[in-house]
Amino acid sequence: MSYVICEYEKVKETFPEFKNAMENLSTELKTRCAADWKPRNFGGLAPTAKQFGETTVLPALFRDDTMTAANAGNMTTWEQWLTTSGHRTIMSGSGTGGIIKKDYKVGLAGIAFLDKAIRISEIKMQISDKKLPRINIEECLAYNKPAIVFEQGYILDEETGFDLYAYVTTKGPQRIKLLGLQMNRIPNKLQITNTGATL
Repeated sequence: MSYVICEYEKVKETFPEFKNAMENLSTELKTRCAADWKPRNFGGLAPTAKQFGETTVLPALFRDDTMTAANAGNMTTWEQWLTTSGHRTIMSGSGTGGIIKKDYKVGLAGIAFLDKAIRISEIKMQISDKKLPRINIEECLAYNKPAIVFEQGYILDEETGFDLYAYVTTKGPQRIKLLGLQMNRIPNKLQITNTGATL
């Protein structure tokens, strides 16, 4: 797994390859959706009833550290409260067993920490049965709103597991945002989130 650590606001400026990585991830995700969701085709940001659409990654597809957030366990914003210190799961798919719900696929390009105080020293992920290596993020402490940007993105497929683990150093609030894009098979199913929820 290759990645770059940089300021979230300066991703495009300091990591120009991010544009190519996002384009490749988008193309791969659209191709997979077109194959899996036939006969639907890509409808962009304003799909019709017979098309699949694209959005930013919605927090409502994930559960937070407590695993009991409002809206039947789904996150409504990227902000969560880290309840205890030590190694723990801080985010997982909101479907039963920590899966990404049916009719959604996510292209994961990176992870951003949107607070000045970072309460985590290390992260690792599991996508389906694939365990990704640990990332020591202590270097991130020197940045304002650091981001970990993957040189090659990952696809979180519908009805497959996703877990983000972390070593939490202190309890408290933490905003952790997944960077990338999301494809939605049925446009009106985007009502899984409330108005005002972070998009």
